[in-house]
Amino acid sequence: MSTILRNGNIRTLDSNDTVVQAVYMTDGKIVATGTDAEIMAMAKDGDEVIDAEGKTVIPGFYDSHTHLLSYGYSLTMAYLDDCKSIEELIECLKKYIEDNNIPEGTWVEGRGWNETNYPEGRMPDRHDLDKVSTKHMISIGRSCSYVCITNTKALEELGFMEELPEFELGSIFVDDNGVPTGVFKGEAKEVVYSRLPKLGVEKIKKSIVAACEKYRDAGMTSVETDDFELTRAGDFNDILQAYKELDEAGELPIRVNLMLYLPEDEQQQEFYKYGYKTGDGSDFFRIGKFKLLIAGSLGVREAALIEQYSDEPGTYGGPVITQEALSRKIKDAYEHGLLSVCDGIGDMEVYMALKAYEPIIKANPDKDLRFGIDHCQVTTEGLIEEYARLGVVAGCELVFVKSDIEIAEDRLGRHRASLSYNWKRFHDEGCVVAAGSDSPVEDYNPILGIEGSVTRRDWDGLPVEGWFPEQCITVEQAVHAFTTGAAYANYEENEKGTIEAGKFADMVVLSDDIFNVNKDNIADVKVVKTIIGGKLVYEG
Repeated sequence: MSTILRNGNIRTLDSNDTVVQAVYMTDGKIVATGTDAEIMAMAKDGDEVIDAEGKTVIPGFYDSHTHLLSYGYSLTMAYLDDCKSIEELIECLKKYIEDNNIPEGTWVEGRGWNETNYPEGRMPDRHDLDKVSTKHMISIGRSCSYVCITNTKALEELGFMEELPEFELGSIFVDDNGVPTGVFKGEAKEVVYSRLPKLGVEKIKKSIVAACEKYRDAGMTSVETDDFELTRAGDFNDILQAYKELDEAGELPIRVNLMLYLPEDEQQQEFYKYGYKTGDGSDFFRIGKFKLLIAGSLGVREAALIEQYSDEPGTYGGPVITQEALSRKIKDAYEHGLLSVCDGIGDMEVYMALKAYEPIIKANPDKDLRFGIDHCQVTTEGLIEEYARLGVVAGCELVFVKSDIEIAEDRLGRHRASLSYNWKRFHDEGCVVAAGSDSPVEDYNPILGIEGSVTRRDWDGLPVEGWFPEQCITVEQAVHAFTTGAAYANYEENEKGTIEAGKFADMVVLSDDIFNVNKDNIADVKVVKTIIGGKLVYEG
């Protein structure tokens, strides 16, 4: 059976930005595009016809940077994103325990807190969480995922009140008497997460599907996700098995490319035994790029900067890996058929990633190497020029600008801030930009990323004129970043990103014409239909 989408303002996003009325789809692929009359003339008995009702249709959104499994699992945790103070956080956790009848002596988890605007002016600590419960073990993660906090019961359960664990990177905060405060920062948080009960394959599968369904309803038809980072779930073998079982059963709601975060050399070598290469897989599940983390987040001053933090002189942030180790890992992965993508939040991280990529690119001038750097937050004109010279894909989490306006100038000062989050500069230099959300760090709705990059306003709509408005990009550029850019980053431009014959029949119908709506109303645009593989999978 085939499917027809008709009566639409269909922006194909092809090289000519062709606009058509209808699409004919068979066996999950686009067969033809054209006028309603042309496409309806192809109709056969039994074909499904979807009426776009004159609305704007674009290719399905492709989020190039998520933590899908973490988001899916977070749906079972206490939701702390909306807490405006430590007191609210305490009450939220109490209600979560009560509403879910969580037995004493078991673990309580939450995520999403952010102390930036708390009136207390500090992070929570174990004493705050002890006000929630002294009978449960509590662990809560910051919105950026670089800090977790536990209560005293959890520290006792883990044996940390008697003796602190050994760790190589990150920080465990202690008070004046050397007693842990419950704050675990950077990689040190893994000493907590690694000791929590593992989810196992079946719970991993449920979390994956739960996240995919939420993403699908927001118009995402493809994502690239870093899931190995959730050590809470199990080892990477469990996560791979979960995805393979879902894929083989046809139960993945959207298409997934899996980043490979394997920070330890032993993990990296073990993974090579499978023989997977970037791009291997099926129509719905593929092996993505080898992922490397160089430092932490800007919010907690863990991003690695070339110059010191403006609001904490003497502090430069990470990195958590040496240049030698980074270059070695990237080269080793490349020799095993895996391209790399690095997180580059601070300018030092960006510099290190570019320095690691350059020798490989120079040694292989005839190869189309699409190495990537994600986040791309703190940059300079010179660094962006290096992206362009080397052909490195800029993975920009467009929605970040909405949240980071509050902290960027504090952390960086006015001048460095003006050179950061420079999404337009990337376009001006001819770089390919692939958009992501970093969900669950930020809201996964692609419309919000588009709105944030076009207006450069925070969540309260300020400043009205935009934060460094010269770096505002167009709606067209933002939409391409969430479609053609993300597809290009993963060598999928012949299958995804535009509405053309031969490509996957993945598209979304929008409530309004996002290309012509007033920029003040972009955030009000909704996805009303999601089509994946020619099937209507969401209608709202």
